[in-house]
Amino acid sequence: MFFCARRILLWVTVLVLTVNTAAALPPSQPVTVAFIGDSIADGLWGAMFRRLGKDKCLADEIKLIRNAKNGTGLARLDHYNWIDKVRNDAAQSGVDLFVASFGVNDRQAIVDASKTRIEYGTPEFDVHYQANVVDLVRAAMSHGASVLIMGLPVMRDSTASADAAAKNKLFAAAISQVNSQRAAYVPPWTSQPGVDEYKPYLPDTNNMMTLVRARDGVHFTAVGYDRVMTSFYPAIIASLKQRGRDIEAECAGQVGTR
Repeated sequence: MFFCARRILLWVTVLVLTVNTAAALPPSQPVTVAFIGDSIADGLWGAMFRRLGKDKCLADEIKLIRNAKNGTGLARLDHYNWIDKVRNDAAQSGVDLFVASFGVNDRQAIVDASKTRIEYGTPEFDVHYQANVVDLVRAAMSHGASVLIMGLPVMRDSTASADAAAKNKLFAAAISQVNSQRAAYVPPWTSQPGVDEYKPYLPDTNNMMTLVRARDGVHFTAVGYDRVMTSFYPAIIASLKQRGRDIEAECAGQVGTR
């Protein structure tokens, strides 16, 4: 736990200390955070919703948008074009921060809107997949919003887990390519220090073993998503703080509402 806490603190410190060139968010109105991506993104939205439900002040300060769509990804843009969707949302919905999780449905050929096909497992796939991530991030930022790309966790199936690790490298490389203070890659939640292992059960605060991973070996239970959100939450708060909204500080004095 000490290792994980130290890693989170270091990551948040780096993000917060980055000089901000984006427009500051107005202090007099709630910030809008949209969760985008696949079923894991939807699970993260649920965990954030539950977290805000326990804190009236935070719930008043953060408006959540549930925009994830199960079964989608960044490979089959002919099926569901996330880049166009996010660009449109950025222009019309007033989102301040996009929180994204993609990849679990992308172990397949890339097919773009023009039906051009690039086979999965080829070097060309990685090039085009990273380009799609770059386009998505730039679409999200096109009207001033920030964006976080969440890393994928270890999975039960070794092939799926290897693909998740490879996707995480592409996500990180895409964020580096965009090179903006409003875009960040957040490393995946891990169950232990060092090299992670798939663990369907983990001890809770009472040291009782609790199911945290879903039966499919990919997703999480509600309890699991809450644990993942505990890991990701500092990055969300830090991203908003980087834009001038220190939500935790704003709520610190709200006695009786926390």
